[in-house]
Amino acid sequence: MTAHPIATRLRQHFVARFGTIPTDPPIVIGATGGSGTRALHAALAAAGVYMGARLNGAGDAMDFEPFLDDVINPVLTITRSPDYRLEDLPPDMRRRWTRRLTGIARLHVADGGSMEWGWGWKNPRSMYILPLIAAVVPEFRFVHLVRDGRDMALSSNQNQTRKHFEALFGEAAPEVPEHANIRLWARANSAVADWGERALGERYLRVRFEDLCAAPGPIINRILAMLPSPARHGVDIARRSAAEVSAPESIERWRTLDPTVMTALAGEASDVLTRFGYPLET
Repeated sequence: MTAHPIATRLRQHFVARFGTIPTDPPIVIGATGGSGTRALHAALAAAGVYMGARLNGAGDAMDFEPFLDDVINPVLTITRSPDYRLEDLPPDMRRRWTRRLTGIARLHVADGGSMEWGWGWKNPRSMYILPLIAAVVPEFRFVHLVRDGRDMALSSNQNQTRKHFEALFGEAAPEVPEHANIRLWARANSAVADWGERALGERYLRVRFEDLCAAPGPIINRILAMLPSPARHGVDIARRSAAEVSAPESIERWRTLDPTVMTALAGEASDVLTRFGYPLET
């Protein structure tokens, strides 16, 4: 029997206010949209890591979605970057947002049953609120998935460009969508990498999607090793998790472009492409 909507809302309100967050820190997956995060979600879920009960078809934790819609643009309007300190936000905002995020984390785990194998969530836009996440679960692990920005420029998933370009850059997006997409890819991912390396250290792992597809086993093992009790994850579990990863036909689709277009796209993000190990030559 389906719970009455009022009863459901009352329960959610109670859990958000009085529920608990597991003592083991979560593992969070973030990226620009279309990077392939659903493969990482599937791999962690196959390993028994609790990734949420209310998910969309891509495995995004939907408990966080309204919060991300409400918070990201105000944050970016102030900071113009995902690399910021909590102290850069007005005190009333950070108090209100950390309190709300705490309630969302409590709600996220409320229907999870046992957390024996660890817990976490996948929502690509989590990468824009890492300092807020750190205020709620200070020891969290972050897996930052990146994919060649030229592929991302051609992706049909451009929700982040549509929603956040103007807040991130302080100006309207270019009329050519591919140029807007790769500019957002470059600025957002570079800033997230800066924050992750500086603030998280060994709790930050950057994974190239192309490497994940080519050899998923070693990368999945590295991710599982970030969990609080990695010894519980044996060889069979790691192998089963790696089997959830496969390369899509769209990988390196940018190589089919006209060379002039290739060069123009690379020029929008050459420093970041180089930083992440992507060759500029065609």
